[in-house]
Order: sequence, then C-alpha cells, then structure tokens
Amino acid sequence: MIWEIDDSARAVEGLDGRGRPMPEYAATLGLRRAPFGRRVLSTSIELGILLVLQLPVLLITLPALLSATASPDAAAALSDAGRLGLVIACGAASAALTTAFVVVQLVLHGRKGVTVGKAATGIRSVNVRTLERPGFWRGAVLRYLVLYGSFLVPLVGPVLVIACSPLFDPERRGRGWADLAGATWFVDARDGLNPYDVKRMRIARKTAATDLADERSELRSLATSATPPGTGAYIPVTRSSGGVVGAPRTDAYAATAEASGTDAASPASVSAPAPAPAAVAPAGAAPAAIAPTAPSSGPGIPWTPPRLLPDASPAPAPALAGPPDAPATPARQSSPADPATPGVVLEFDNGARIALAGSGILIGRDPAAGPGDAGLALVPLDDPSKSISKTHLALLRTDGSIIAIDRASTNGSAVIRDGVEHALPPGQGIAVRSGDTLLLGERRARVRIG
Repeated sequence: MIWEIDDSARAVEGLDGRGRPMPEYAATLGLRRAPFGRRVLSTSIELGILLVLQLPVLLITLPALLSATASPDAAAALSDAGRLGLVIACGAASAALTTAFVVVQLVLHGRKGVTVGKAATGIRSVNVRTLERPGFWRGAVLRYLVLYGSFLVPLVGPVLVIACSPLFDPERRGRGWADLAGATWFVDARDGLNPYDVKRMRIARKTAATDLADERSELRSLATSATPPGTGAYIPVTRSSGGVVGAPRTDAYAATAEASGTDAASPASVSAPAPAPAAVAPAGAAPAAIAPTAPSSGPGIPWTPPRLLPDASPAPAPALAGPPDAPATPARQSSPADPATPGVVLEFDNGARIALAGSGILIGRDPAAGPGDAGLALVPLDDPSKSISKTHLALLRTDGSIIAIDRASTNGSAVIRDGVEHALPPGQGIAVRSGDTLLLGERRARVRIG
C-alpha cells in the first residue's frame, strides 16, 4: 500500500461563495453563541484576578509614593522611613505577576481558545471561519489590544467597545468590534457542542457533510427514463391502445416501423410487447435460486466478505403451517446466545452484553444482511444519537481469530488497544483481542474472550 501526502489547500467548510462564514452551518453542528451574562461574568473574574495581583502596589507602593511626593525631599522621606526596599519589592512583584498572568492568558486564548474566566464559565473561543483555535497573534494579541485600547477614552471607550458593539452584530452572534478585529467567536461549551471535543466535532462535521448518508439511494423520478444511456432517444408519447408512455426509439425499432409502413414517431405506432406469463411454481416446490448482487459498502469502496467458517449453529426448525388467513411474517435473525456462555462477549458502555454466536454478527441500528453474510446474526443497537449506522460493523469468527470489519459506516469505527486508537478502514478487517475496546460512532464496547 502506497501512502501519499495531500499537499493541496485544505477546503474550509461552512463558507459561502465569498468566503464568509455561514451562521447556519455552525448551528447545524450544534454550536451556540455564549450568553452575554456569562461573558460579563468571565471578564469580571479575570479583572478580579488582575485587581488581586495589583494589591501590593495599591496598598504599599502607591501610598508610600503619595506620602513621599507630599514631602519636600521624597528620596529622604523614603530613606528615613526605611520603606524604600519594600516599595520597590512590592512594585516589582506586582508587575511581574501581572505580566505573567497576561502572557498566560494570551497563550491559552490563542492556542486553546480558553482563559481562566472562560474555563470557569463554560465558554470557548474559536476562529469564526474555521471553527478551530483562534490563533495567537490575531485571535489573542490583536483582540486584546483593541480591548485595552478602548480604555484610552475613559468610560466611553469601554462601554462602546465592550458593552455596545456586540449589539451591532448583523449576524446576531454577539461579536463585538474586538471580535471582528481578531476574527473570533465565543461559543457556549456547556449547553452546546464543545468545539475542542475532537471526536464529537468530527462526528458533527461528517453528519453535516453527508446529510444523513444512511439514505444514500434516491427514488427514481417518475419523469426519468428507465432506458439505459445509448439505447435510443426518449420520446414522450401518449398512451394508445396497448401503448406505453415514454418508449425508446432505437435503430431496430425504426427499422421495424419502416418495414411495417408505420411512422416511428407516431404515438399510435408505439406499443408495448405482450408480457410473458409468469411461471407459477407448484405447491411445495423449492424456490428458484436468485443470483446474488454485490453489496453496497459505500461510494467507491468495494467490500468483499472474508472467508467464513461453516456455521455450526443448528438449522432452524421449519415453520408450522398457520391458518389460511394468517399472513406470513418473515423471521428476523437475532443473537439468542446467553451472555454467560463462554466465548466472545461485547460489553457496551450502557451495560448491554452481546455474545458472538455462530460465525459472526452484524451490529448497527437496523442491520441488514447482504449477499455473503450468510450465517451472521443481526444485532440491533439502541442509539438515540444516531452516531451508529444502520449496518455499522461485522464481527466474524474466522480461522481461529475474531475479525472486526467496518461496513462503510458514516462515523467510522476504531479499536483501542493499550491506550492507542487504531482506525478501521472501511471493508478492511483487523483481528481483535480480549481487552480491546471497539468504538462505533460514539458508543464503546469492551471485547471479552474466554
């Protein structure tokens, strides 16, 4: 297998034709803007910490300097009082602590999208275009320069920039002038999606991009011709006696029409061939074999079922004949094995236990067996979040090993072994061991063998 590095520019999702962020895309992911009250509380917490760091200056350095200034000889007054060293030490300590706090705030905001106040109030900051970390220079430094620059105009500047400018946001996302300069957006990580939860963010992006990829197949439109391309032009005609609406015009059809002296384009000349009578099988006869079709495992991803061991489970007993009026109900294959039976058992995060019966099982919200899945038991899982696909994973017993195969699921599968997560490429199997953890979307299942 050859791996290639994709050095092309990464496409940013959620942007319109002009490269501007679309608020509806962020809302689809589950991101919510941070409430204004909690933003004020976050800023108040950080200002309170700064005030505490300034207490040595406010309580010792500043009063000493004011008293010395009132004296004719300020240096002599400080020396006589014996407080010059204390005044310098308090001022230096306060300045150093304040500088360290501001630098840490800038680094945390730029790299992690969080500060001390935002961590306490459940707020995160992201780049409004990429919905990722804001960046150090623009997202943190430039934004704070705008905020602190507003204090150059006492009272009016902070009120206008901090309190009033978010009300002028045309997108109604609470972004003020400082956020516009830093291209930042504050989101609610407590009641909405945390943008720094990598797994949930990846699932949200895939769900928004695929738009319910479980329903990939679309019904054919009634206005679409059923004639394969190249077999002839589609001519919509009216129904005549025995005619067909929308018959194809082919070369053979034109030659037949010319030989019979009829107009090939005439609606009346188009007729459907008489359908052959369906063969009725005698009662009790075995049904005819149907040629299997290749299963669909996702767009462009062929899936070939691995060789399975013969199913050792007993053949199901024939169904008893019911009353003549009772409709036949197709039996659904399930996993009836007792979880206490020695063998392979999956222990899910919600306490459910599923035993591996026979040659294997198919797991999903509503699993469906395809050609090549003979002998596999269908195990439906309750998943209200729908992070698990309808047919998500196959767990097979083959050649003395337990093989996990992702069935081209929307949110993917992985195996956690010794603390390391290994992604499962669709259609490719990996042998699992006792103690491994299977990841199916947002669900987890511990593998127990023996």
